[in-house]
Amino acid sequence: MLPRLWDSIIIALGSTALAVVVSVLAAYALSRMTFRGRHHFVNWVLSTRMLPPVAVALPMFLMFRDFGLMDTHIGIILVHALMNLPLGVLLLKNFFDDIPQEIDESALIDGASRWVIFYRVVFPMAKGGIAATAVLCFIFSWTEFLFVLTLTQTGLKTVPVVSSTFVTSTGTAWGNMAALGAASIIPAFLFILVVQKQLVRGLTLGSLKQ
Repeated sequence: MLPRLWDSIIIALGSTALAVVVSVLAAYALSRMTFRGRHHFVNWVLSTRMLPPVAVALPMFLMFRDFGLMDTHIGIILVHALMNLPLGVLLLKNFFDDIPQEIDESALIDGASRWVIFYRVVFPMAKGGIAATAVLCFIFSWTEFLFVLTLTQTGLKTVPVVSSTFVTSTGTAWGNMAALGAASIIPAFLFILVVQKQLVRGLTLGSLKQ
C-alpha cells in the first residue's frame, strides 16, 4: 500500500501546484483587467465545473491512449489540475475582488508595473485565499476516483482506486481497507497543517462585504 500512497501524494501535490498557479494568474486577470467578453468567460468557467466527469471520461481515455499518457503521473496530474481549475479560478477571483483596486492604482501612479503590483502587493494580501484554494484542490485530487480508474490500467493506482479492490466477490478485506483509510488521512492532515496559518484567514476573507 505504501507505493499507492506515494502515487497519491505525487498526484495530489503536483495537480494542486499546477491548478493554483494557473488559477492565480487567471483569477487576477479576470478581477483586475477589462476585456471584451469577460463576464461571459466567467460564466463559461462556472459551466465547466457543472460538467459531470463521466461525460468526458471516454474522450480523455482515447486522447491519453494516443498521446501515451496512460498509467503516468503527469497524465493524472494534468487531468486533476484541469478538474480543479474552475473551482480555483472562481474562488480566487472573489478573493482578488475583495482587495481594493485603489491599491493597484496607487502602485501604478508610483511607477510599478502590473507584474510588480501582482507579485509585491496583491499576492501577499491574497495568501489566505490561495491557501484555502490549495487545500480544496488537494482534497478533491486526493479523493478523485473516476479519472484514475479510467486512465490507469496496472501500473498506477491511487488510494480511492486501491480501496475499491478490497471488495471482491469472496468478501471484503476490512483490515486492509481500515489500514489504508487511516494511513490516507495523514498526508492530507500534514498538508493542511502546513497552510493552517493562512487557511483560517482565507476562509473568512470573502465573508464580509462593505
